[in-house]
Amino acid sequence: MHLVVDAQDPTRRPVRGTTTSQWRRSAQRPASERGSRWWGRARPGWVPPCCSCSRAAAPRAPTSLPPRPPVPALTAATTPPPATTPSAPADDGGPAGPCTGDTLDVSATAPRTDGPAAVADLVFRNTGSAPCMLDGYPGVAFVAGNEGTRVGPRAAIDGPRARVRLAPGAAATAPLRVRATTSYPEADCVPEQARGLRVAPPGGSGGTFVPRPGPVCSADPAPPQATVGSVAAR
Repeated sequence: MHLVVDAQDPTRRPVRGTTTSQWRRSAQRPASERGSRWWGRARPGWVPPCCSCSRAAAPRAPTSLPPRPPVPALTAATTPPPATTPSAPADDGGPAGPCTGDTLDVSATAPRTDGPAAVADLVFRNTGSAPCMLDGYPGVAFVAGNEGTRVGPRAAIDGPRARVRLAPGAAATAPLRVRATTSYPEADCVPEQARGLRVAPPGGSGGTFVPRPGPVCSADPAPPQATVGSVAAR
């Protein structure tokens, strides 16, 4: 390769890879139309890229978030008060009169077998608003027919005597023991059909009918067909 000196720029050297004829034509151009000696032929208006420079990123405009919806205020849950049931009046321990049939509920439990007899509990419950007293043994008799005619003797009393103070709503019991009519000779018993019992409160007044259908002795056999014990707190 021949070295050709540029008359306008004596320091300019040929670009590697160009021929002598190409360099001569390039050397005859004005310097303003020639490229860098290191880049060869340049296009008008072309600027070499700067590889070591980086354009600073433009600051991004702050984005505004939509306003948050207001948080509803928390309210304390209200629990309805528990339902209360009316309670029986309290017993103040003052004087109490005898329990009467008007403020006394009388019933009988289902009988249970005890040898030749059936035993049931007579239940006395105070339905009044004041305490009352049960003293001793209830009066018990068998009755028949719609008129409540008594059949046989009253029940004999059995066991020690006791007193029970019944507060309003409280209850007491007394055991009633009735022997089967078949446990007596027929002539000593003389069986008849009864509808139930008439029960008087212990130490009080009045009488209450309690259903207990079945045969009973109209005579007075020995030992007594029916016996009743004293009241006891339930």
